[in-house]
Amino acid sequence: MAAVGELGLVLRRLRKASNLTLETAARTADVTKGYLSKVESGSAMPSIAVVSRLADVYGVQFSDIFIPQGERGPISVVRASDRVPINRNGSELGYVYEVASLNKADPRAEIFFLTLPCIEGEGLPRYRHSGEEILLMLEGQIRFNFVGTDIVLGPGDCIQFEASFEHYGVAIGGKEAKAFVVIISERLRGS
Repeated sequence: MAAVGELGLVLRRLRKASNLTLETAARTADVTKGYLSKVESGSAMPSIAVVSRLADVYGVQFSDIFIPQGERGPISVVRASDRVPINRNGSELGYVYEVASLNKADPRAEIFFLTLPCIEGEGLPRYRHSGEEILLMLEGQIRFNFVGTDIVLGPGDCIQFEASFEHYGVAIGGKEAKAFVVIISERLRGS
């Protein structure tokens, strides 16, 4: 798996291989040119939503950004002790994404464990990305907001939705919550 410090270099290589300028890639991924430049230089860590949008822009699978095709096979086993956090942007708010599948060749979905913090306020991160998302609650409770509508979810509850609509979740009840998340991107749905 690519080290965190290598992420910017991988994204720059993918952009160049796609024959896109920094400005075009940034505009298409709905980020600023300056921000994408910082990501590529390693001075900013993108959120999972930004990496997902860049994967769409560059026409690659999300996991290709972290693991080269030559290191993949027909199965992926990730032990609980080997799960790797991939998103440090927002870590000051307590959001943690851990990859649940690493080495599967040609995956049809991206799979994560997500820890959601107890936070409130106007500055909560909102997400929009291509594809469909499934969130299965493992521990705790969350207030899940989908296009302005709040839904309370607890252990065992599952929600499936179009991820191109604005959404976010925060833990409620005074303690963080954990969920299992599956993202099926647009380019993988037809497979």
